[in-house]
Amino acid sequence: MAILPLPLTYYDEAGIIKPPVWLYLLLLANSVDWLITTFAVVSMQHTTVLLGIFYPHSSLLWVKLVASVPFILALLLIGNRERLWKKSWRRWVGVLRLLCWVGIIASGTLLMQQLWLSHWAFHWWLAIQLVTLLLFSALLARSQHLRLMLADWRKAS
Repeated sequence: MAILPLPLTYYDEAGIIKPPVWLYLLLLANSVDWLITTFAVVSMQHTTVLLGIFYPHSSLLWVKLVASVPFILALLLIGNRERLWKKSWRRWVGVLRLLCWVGIIASGTLLMQQLWLSHWAFHWWLAIQLVTLLLFSALLARSQHLRLMLADWRKAS
């Protein structure tokens, strides 16, 4: 009898390791720029006011949207994994971790630039973003669940 490396609740019905919940939460938290932009555009009357609260310079919005594209791509790949497996596409699994690291580096660079331009003044919004980026990078580097999941997905059919 084989011993499972993770508790049974971490497996789906097919016996494949499910992504950790923290991965979804941190990918969504770090792609919050897309959510803010979507909500601002949906409320047509207050679009400029809402975007002005979070992005004082309009160029900052576009740069942050581009920097968070790797997080959106990672979410899309994870969400469509079964569809991709049915087409026998498995190479994307190796790119998943790289996408997360590229997003962390790009977002972290922009965050440091924002802090530098504000003369390192404390802002809650920037502090929350910094904490989520640091937490995401620590979990991405050290998570055994994520390592086992990626190894399982490479051989999944």
